[in-house]
Amino acid sequence: MQDTSDLDDDDGQGLSLNAQSRVSLMQKLDCSGTASSLTAVPTPLVAPLVQGGFPAVGGIFAGVNIPAVVDPVGVPSECLLLKNMFDPSTETEPEFDEDIKEDVKDKFSQFGELNRIFVDENSIGFVYLRFENAQAAMGAQRALHGRWFAGKMITATYMTKESYEAKFPESK
Repeated sequence: MQDTSDLDDDDGQGLSLNAQSRVSLMQKLDCSGTASSLTAVPTPLVAPLVQGGFPAVGGIFAGVNIPAVVDPVGVPSECLLLKNMFDPSTETEPEFDEDIKEDVKDKFSQFGELNRIFVDENSIGFVYLRFENAQAAMGAQRALHGRWFAGKMITATYMTKESYEAKFPESK
């Protein structure tokens, strides 16, 4: 059993955890008892193959069923929120938001038509996207979620159409 004193952060520098110590910490923090089944090396969860759930893929992957990930970070919709795309405190260009908007537009147009892009320059790197349809947003979410961009790990989460339209009423 690991000594729990090494999980204390007395110097304020943060914790340096390996996989086993993270599991140990999660087990200690878990009130429901479900973390007791965790192992030191997590395995990815994959749902059964989805029949017709994703658009057809051409080339060498033609006719291949693509498995769906169990947690797609929300319920798929045409609206995405990208987090951690930039740090406004380190941006030096006066119109950095326009540069990010153009980069995002160039990168994600391959998945489908983008109806709207909004870079929230006063946030912690939030970029709001609205695609023509949910299939395009799903492709973009799979391509970017968990990837690194400018030294930061990006989170791509789905937004409901209602919450997106509440934030951007003019997008209705």
